[in-house]
Amino acid sequence: MKSCLHSFWIWLRKRKVITLAQIPEFPEVKYKLSYRKFIGKEQQIAIHDEIKRISFHINTRIWLGIKWLCTYIAIRPGELVKINESDIDISNGYIFLKNHKPERQGEIKSVPILPADIEIIKSMPTGLPHLHFFRHTKRLSGCRPGQPFGEKYLYKWWKKACENLGVEGVDLYGGTRHTSAVALRKHHSPEEIKRGTMHTTNKAFERYFRLEGDDLRSIYANATPEEKVATTLQTKIAGFKKNQS
Repeated sequence: MKSCLHSFWIWLRKRKVITLAQIPEFPEVKYKLSYRKFIGKEQQIAIHDEIKRISFHINTRIWLGIKWLCTYIAIRPGELVKINESDIDISNGYIFLKNHKPERQGEIKSVPILPADIEIIKSMPTGLPHLHFFRHTKRLSGCRPGQPFGEKYLYKWWKKACENLGVEGVDLYGGTRHTSAVALRKHHSPEEIKRGTMHTTNKAFERYFRLEGDDLRSIYANATPEEKVATTLQTKIAGFKKNQS
């Protein structure tokens, strides 16, 4: 709320409604961000498969959107549903995402996509460049063909699949991007995964990519004194004392 109010005052100054001296001093608001809940990779795959089962015959783009969020950990759900047909470069294999935040307006994030996904795109009907890629293809309750997905539309289908499988408390962001990033620790270093998420600061990434119980147990297992080493050391100490006496 503070950020929103501050942006409003800055907007007033840019429009010359007020001067810089008239902008009030904003108070410091202390807060602590909570961690998102995530799931295991097997659960993620099960939810992904359930979404395909319940939505593929309605609109292929619902399943594809969830698939991409699980795969391309640099893309956030809110960014994905805003892309147009012209934002996908099939020839070079890239998705271009525009940053809609006021302070980063105009920035472009380019995310390379896999050959298999390029083939999926090629198999779909091509729309005009200005059309949203994630759009409705059939007339359903409250929407018409060609209308873009709402910001929470993919989350709606994610929740439905979770309910069918009895999975509770996992949102779309945590179940896709966050879960995939954590699972990638088995194959890549934190620095490599940071590049994949395209985080710009270490602080944001450290909160996002925290060490979990299994990692800490592995670290502690390597840190604990080995019994064989301890026994050898005790023998040496005993021999040293015997020689002294």
